[in-house]
Amino acid sequence: MKSKEVSILVIASLILLPFLGGESIAQSNQVLTVTTEKESYAAGEPIEVFGLVDIRLEGVEALIRVVSPVGNMVNVDQITVDTDGSFSKTISTSIGGLWKETGTYTIMVNYGENSTQVQFEYGGMMSAGVQATPEFAMEENEKMSQTIMIEDHSLDYELTCAEIQSMTPDTEMKSMIIAIKTDCDGELTITLPKDVIDTDENGFFVLVDGDETNHKASSVGDFWTLTIPFSYGSEEIEIIGTFVIPEFGTVAGLVLILAITSIIIISAKNKQIFIPKM
Repeated sequence: MKSKEVSILVIASLILLPFLGGESIAQSNQVLTVTTEKESYAAGEPIEVFGLVDIRLEGVEALIRVVSPVGNMVNVDQITVDTDGSFSKTISTSIGGLWKETGTYTIMVNYGENSTQVQFEYGGMMSAGVQATPEFAMEENEKMSQTIMIEDHSLDYELTCAEIQSMTPDTEMKSMIIAIKTDCDGELTITLPKDVIDTDENGFFVLVDGDETNHKASSVGDFWTLTIPFSYGSEEIEIIGTFVIPEFGTVAGLVLILAITSIIIISAKNKQIFIPKM
């Protein structure tokens, strides 16, 4: 009688095994890969992440974490895996803030019981780089609409016959310096939030390689739109106003100074209260 009961249990276990252990076996045999579009990115440039799993788990999302060179978590997100096992994510960055460190960043991906990681190089705090457009997509005099990030601000621009290599706020000159690489005579049309750079009733002063140039400027709400012509061989456009967004470190320093000053004042007051009269 006992042997008959044992046989029934064994048969039941064999029938249920695919249902109970299938997902566990799939996870243990899982192959997870992840990569970035490029090996290095300039500050402010979005990071393109691509991943692939050979066995898709129903209802399971991929967890993506990005860690800075000093070990700080700068991005966390969950991504739905497509039916073919692929997943992708565009990670927005900024100049300063969480992304102020220059160096090697690590992307860590977890899916089910499996994990993997990939590393990429990321540029400095005050240099916003823009990915070059592939040659087959570039036509002479074609305007390319693109976006670049400074801190938490999005800057839209259109450019002909050139590409932007960096964008650097100069707090001393209250200006924005734009490094460009030209293919022919062209024109830059850029929309700048007034929180990034602003001017008074006298307007902006625009230089191309140190020489003043004629430009068009219009103000709509909280934004300035400037159209600036340049010649082939030009390397630098400088937009001078009356205010420019400060470096992240400068802001943090001012906050620290104010905090220390407040502590000194409070301590001095407390000392006057508790010192007994002679």
